[in-house]
Amino acid sequence: MVTKQVIDKIYKLYKRPPASPDELNLGLLFTHALENHGIVIDENDLYIGSVDPRSPFAAIPLRHIHEILEFETCLAIVLRNSMIFLNKHNSDVNVHRRMDEPSVWSRLKMSLAKKRDTASESR
Repeated sequence: MVTKQVIDKIYKLYKRPPASPDELNLGLLFTHALENHGIVIDENDLYIGSVDPRSPFAAIPLRHIHEILEFETCLAIVLRNSMIFLNKHNSDVNVHRRMDEPSVWSRLKMSLAKKRDTASESR
């Protein structure tokens, strides 16, 4: 089962893409997802036919893929801030988007903006 802890660990383990897309385990896609997901790979991109063509996840540059992992019921395509889970047995697709905590600087800016807005409303 893919839990939040497993997902967090995957993001930590695969922070960067490999030096070359040749190092990715693309064979997993052809073994487990070709039939159900309409996988097509050209020189630069991975196309997933089971994803709406208007989605940013329908075509992924190979250089953006950090890893391809196999789980019991799905495959995970690991990107910098998201993972695409392709079901091995049907055409179901799930996407996990990593939502980073705001940095200290961002929180400070939001706090100051909120105080400024509150002060301007009271005038």
